[in-house]
Amino acid sequence: MKKLMTLVCGAMLAAGILSGCGSQEKAVEPTTAEAAKETTQEAGGDTTAEAAKTEAEPVDFSFWCISAHEAFYRSRIDAWNKENPDRPIQVDLVSVGGSDRQSKLLVALQTGQGAPDFCDVNIIHFGVYYDFDEIPFVSLTDMVKDEKDKFIKSKLDMYSYNGELYGSPTQAGANVVFYNTKIMEEAGVDIDSIVTWDDFVKAGKNVAEKTGKPMTAVETTDMYPFQSMVLQKGSDFFDAEGNVIINNETNVEILEYLKSWLDDGIAVTMPGGSNTSENFYEFFNNDGMGALIMPLWYMTRLEEYMPDLSGHLAVRPMPVWEEGQQYTSACTGGTGTVITNQCENQELAKEFLYFCKLSYDANKECYLQLGFAPFRSDVWEDEALSVKREFFNNENVFGNVAASLKNSNAIHNNPMVPKAFDIVSSDVMYSVFEAGTSTPKEALDRAADTLNSQK
Repeated sequence: MKKLMTLVCGAMLAAGILSGCGSQEKAVEPTTAEAAKETTQEAGGDTTAEAAKTEAEPVDFSFWCISAHEAFYRSRIDAWNKENPDRPIQVDLVSVGGSDRQSKLLVALQTGQGAPDFCDVNIIHFGVYYDFDEIPFVSLTDMVKDEKDKFIKSKLDMYSYNGELYGSPTQAGANVVFYNTKIMEEAGVDIDSIVTWDDFVKAGKNVAEKTGKPMTAVETTDMYPFQSMVLQKGSDFFDAEGNVIINNETNVEILEYLKSWLDDGIAVTMPGGSNTSENFYEFFNNDGMGALIMPLWYMTRLEEYMPDLSGHLAVRPMPVWEEGQQYTSACTGGTGTVITNQCENQELAKEFLYFCKLSYDANKECYLQLGFAPFRSDVWEDEALSVKREFFNNENVFGNVAASLKNSNAIHNNPMVPKAFDIVSSDVMYSVFEAGTSTPKEALDRAADTLNSQK
């Protein structure tokens, strides 16, 4: 496990910066398998064979999860027990904060004791476990081998190593644009005419000129929209072999492009530094800018923290670099649910994890309950996903963006990813956009040198 503890420290630091779609997390009571304890009797009082099935002893599992996903998991546990009365489960479902969950899991897997059966592992930590002599997670490859054409390939690749899948995604994490239609209409901008990034810039200049407000904001303590634009253009911070490419020509050009937005007044640095800041919530909630580039999951955060935007936010696909390009969106962030090698009932655990997160119904329910874009494309035509959402201009949100999500690029994961995310978030973005102490090329060259020195 070379460099493992160094990488873990980087992962934990990154976790504080890249909180993803989580929220405040708390310990909760275990989920019980009530369905497993019910009995069914005939009129004469005899227990039937079917009733005997419902009396099967539940199999106990432990699960360390993200609190924001807790209610969804509970619903899937209940659904499993209703559909499988002869194989009930009882899950000790406990919410554990991101950094705490990472450190506790790492210690448990290093010592060989105390790990849960299931655990949510954020993408920024996932690559750390590839540095173990043997990856401490159960392979899930056989669960998807017959359905690979139904999943966004790049999303499964994020949690795969040497051809084996080790984590189940939660969502596509595909990026979209949230437009403030009040500001767009005031500026005379038709959001449906914005197809390319050049169209976006042109619209941004109209917004700035006619409303005095910026079109968008760029993070200085996180990576949006830089990382999503990098991935959409087919680039990354590492190549498939783990070589550092963070300072390649494509990435430098994109960072320079974003800097020109600030220089031209169509963008500002994000208040508070990131999309999780209270300052940003207040800014965007008060119609501070015209558009926000984020993954679709951000819908739930908008509804919870920026209620005044209700009725005048519309969701549209990410603009593309040029029509006909390979990738039309980008998968950023995410959480992979793993089964640890300390799980005693691995086959049943795999069946439940498929039911819980990888199945057709699970993907559908994840969108309906959490607003997360399904990573199974065969779900996208399901009528249930066409529901109109009042908060978002009373439109069929998923229908507006589904076509753009299938061709989404994602990161090449490896043990150095946490360090790269930390460097970009804490140094590159700040030095280029906030402090102005580095050019895009200088900042990315410095990042590349640091990463190469720590390999």
